[in-house]
Amino acid sequence: MFTNDQLLDLTLQYNTQGFVHLRGLLADAILARARAGFDAGALRHAHATQQARSAGARFHDLPGILDQDPVFIDLVDLPSLLALLRRVVGEDLALQGTSARLFFPGPTFTSPYHSDIARVCGIDPAHAPGFLAKVHFYLDDLDPDQGCLSFIPGSQHLPPLHVNPHRATLATSAATLRIVPRAGDAILFNTHVLHMAEANRTDRVRRSLIYSYSHYWMKAYRSAAPADLRQFDGDPVRQQLFGIDLPGLDQFNRRLDRIEAPSPFTRLRAVSEKIVRRLAPPTTLPPRA
Repeated sequence: MFTNDQLLDLTLQYNTQGFVHLRGLLADAILARARAGFDAGALRHAHATQQARSAGARFHDLPGILDQDPVFIDLVDLPSLLALLRRVVGEDLALQGTSARLFFPGPTFTSPYHSDIARVCGIDPAHAPGFLAKVHFYLDDLDPDQGCLSFIPGSQHLPPLHVNPHRATLATSAATLRIVPRAGDAILFNTHVLHMAEANRTDRVRRSLIYSYSHYWMKAYRSAAPADLRQFDGDPVRQQLFGIDLPGLDQFNRRLDRIEAPSPFTRLRAVSEKIVRRLAPPTTLPPRA
């Protein structure tokens, strides 16, 4: 676990630079489990991966990673990471999506330095640092030319579309920073900071796990929850992280720092409302506020 001072420093770095390189975040035991789970998933979907590669795809995501092995669920609320996410995203934190990615040797698949949310409506991403965060977990030591992430530090503070990413000399500019991770490292970043995956100029596939986090009330991808949600019964932290609605708890009021079980009255009221709405035509009922 990070100390309070470490969390303060990491939060400061995230808010000023737009990203944090979390060295050695995965302990040896969970790293070994993640490698074994990834290998098993890759073997299970080897045919689909080969088909994608033969068709010219630059990468392939293994499907349903949260259903592949319990270790991928354990990564979602890894204690050190969760403590930092609560500070940089907020207490209404929830998982938004997951990918288990194989990046094949060759040109990059990403746009040049870009923001993931530059064209999102309704917010100014330069003034919403906790809107959406991504974590890349690395299972192997990467070579500097193996498709590493590169950033323009601090660029999350500027308006969208403010840099010409196609400038030929930008990749070698002192304004950019490439991170070369080792096995067990993770990179947490604000999705508005300008970033890209560089070309994979090696003969080795780059493996990574990509988890996105946002707010409970935001729509999540199907990859943000396993098929069996009953496994989280009685675990309110995971119920929030995996987007499970609870009776009497409003979607805008889910907080990890205010977790409390609904009262019997609240549960009874929620069940009664469901029964009434099933029996009575919706047009005869007053709209919900």
